[in-house]
Amino acid sequence: MCVPLKHDKSLAEFCDNVRAARRGTGSPGTIITEDRIKALDELGFTWEDKNKSFEKRIEELQALKAKHGHVRVTVKHDKSLAGLCTNLRSASRGTESRNVLAEDRIKALDELGFTW
Repeated sequence: MCVPLKHDKSLAEFCDNVRAARRGTGSPGTIITEDRIKALDELGFTWEDKNKSFEKRIEELQALKAKHGHVRVTVKHDKSLAGLCTNLRSASRGTESRNVLAEDRIKALDELGFTW
């Protein structure tokens, strides 16, 4: 079960919040019980977001850096990763109102030598 934002914003946000609660990255004090996890599993809930996790994308950037010596990703290198980099730059400038770039993500990208 994966609900696109454009189909039902409220339900999509709920799903994102449930995933964050299970990862322990949700709002402070937000927890999800084993009973709720079981009930969602029975419904076929998709625990991994349809988008690759940030950690997986960082690993892809690390691999690209190991191969090419930099993280200046172009469409020629990887179309999806290039799009991510564009979105990250937009989020850092505040031009993407839906995207909020957390400090830990900024730090991880800076450590890789990401060009903002």
